[in-house]
Amino acid sequence: MTQAEIPQPIGATPTRWGGFTTVQLSWIGLGAALPYLLLRLHLSPLPALVISTPWLALALIFAFGRRDGRRMDAWVGDWVVFKFQPHLLRHPGVPTASRSPSGYVDVDRGSTPPELGSPPESAALPWVAP
Repeated sequence: MTQAEIPQPIGATPTRWGGFTTVQLSWIGLGAALPYLLLRLHLSPLPALVISTPWLALALIFAFGRRDGRRMDAWVGDWVVFKFQPHLLRHPGVPTASRSPSGYVDVDRGSTPPELGSPPESAALPWVAP
């Protein structure tokens, strides 16, 4: 049995030069910028290499590293966006101005919690049409 080819958009195919993708070459070029600048400023090669080693290592990690099957630079970018976005879940009917100090808003404030041992009633939530 032969496997069928899955059509993919042409724009998603990475462009390669000598086995490197465009993103990898960009990170390598960015990593080489600091040592090049230090050498152009007539710093001797050994101090220039020592000063730029962390920069080069970070650029190489971003160029070739992977995390959870994704490029490292994309993963770090998504992680930074996640850390700086608000993490407050609210009921759609609750106004934005009323926020509880604990970081969450009770969805069904008017209902009383069921007693221990009795199963909770299965009623539709107010925003769901029956």
